[in-house]
Amino acid sequence: MVQTINTVKSATTIISKMAAGMLEDEFQFLKTIDKEEDSSFSQVNGYNPGDTINISKPARFTVGTTADVTSTVQDVIEQKVPMALDKTRNVAVNLTSAEIATDLSLKSWANRILKPAISSLAQTIEAECLVLAKNATYQSVGTGGSTVFDTNTMLGARSQLKQSLVPGTELFALLNSTATQSASNARKGLFNNQAELAKTYKSGAIGAADGFTYLENNLLPLQTNGNDIVFEVRTTVSVQGSTSLVVEALTANTGTVTAGTVFTVAGVYSVHPITKVSTGQLQQFVSTTSVTADASGYATLVVSPAMYTTGSQQNITGFPTDNDVITPVGGVSTSYFQNFTYAPSAFRFASAPLVLPDGTDMASQSTVNGITVRVIRDYLPLTDKMLMRIDVLYGFVAVRPEWACRVTA
Repeated sequence: MVQTINTVKSATTIISKMAAGMLEDEFQFLKTIDKEEDSSFSQVNGYNPGDTINISKPARFTVGTTADVTSTVQDVIEQKVPMALDKTRNVAVNLTSAEIATDLSLKSWANRILKPAISSLAQTIEAECLVLAKNATYQSVGTGGSTVFDTNTMLGARSQLKQSLVPGTELFALLNSTATQSASNARKGLFNNQAELAKTYKSGAIGAADGFTYLENNLLPLQTNGNDIVFEVRTTVSVQGSTSLVVEALTANTGTVTAGTVFTVAGVYSVHPITKVSTGQLQQFVSTTSVTADASGYATLVVSPAMYTTGSQQNITGFPTDNDVITPVGGVSTSYFQNFTYAPSAFRFASAPLVLPDGTDMASQSTVNGITVRVIRDYLPLTDKMLMRIDVLYGFVAVRPEWACRVTA
């Protein structure tokens, strides 16, 4: 006997739970990073696109060396990273009441319609978040166009993370299919755990190696560099925590620095996060927005990381100064796929509840493992159709970008 769903309200609740579960299951990159806790949204009856929440970063402290701490008492500087809930993505489909009238018809509709719709929604959201991750990640290894994803390359990425004091959690390597092919081929003759070698042989995937759990993802973004390969600092930086860098020697009116461009500044070296001793490596920066030069060849970059030369937040040996040469990673106007290595805490994803409107045929909202989906169904008298919309409001932010490293292909 076919079981009948008791009420329309119960049907929409079932659909919203199914949709949230499907969406969470379809994610790959987003499944491996930190999610904002549901409790962050419990006091608000629905968010609107553009609302902002704040993510806390743990404070860092300097260590004293004498018994008398009178002059070394430190203020607690717990940084806040704003996360804008600024992206609403949805899928809308026409349907009839009969399609979700019973358990059997609902299951059939879910497999035929809901699952493909959620798959498209998941891929769109994940691809957008990967671009945001690219534009926030300033550490990079590899040589565009010629990177071999062998053990040495991947350990180089791991070294970057470890020097940034990444916590002892699981690390992930997210590679596209071409990079996965290179990585699998480079390891086929290595001594390794037999179970992991069997995975590589049978599926072409790697599993766990080099300190990473390897994942394959073909939504990874391209980075296209601007049309100037070398330019220089125009204005010496003098403010602690500055994220602004004025540059010159770009091509007048047409010179570009694109969002996601990684670069170094001559003479500006990174320091150890605790000892503050120079690592001997030029600090890498990333331009988080795209800019075009003015008629004089000047432009102002918004960069990450913020620049500190003193105190517990010190991350560079000295500020960029006038005429220091800036060298982007990669060639002029070239495009390279960006693969990622990262710790889960490098990034944070938040899926927030939306306002549930009154006066609709049915409306429900459900959360599964930090993923919230709203489902609304209503009748459209002008077209004589029943429409169902599935909405997701989300935000994404790099909380600890130093715990991520791009591997350029």
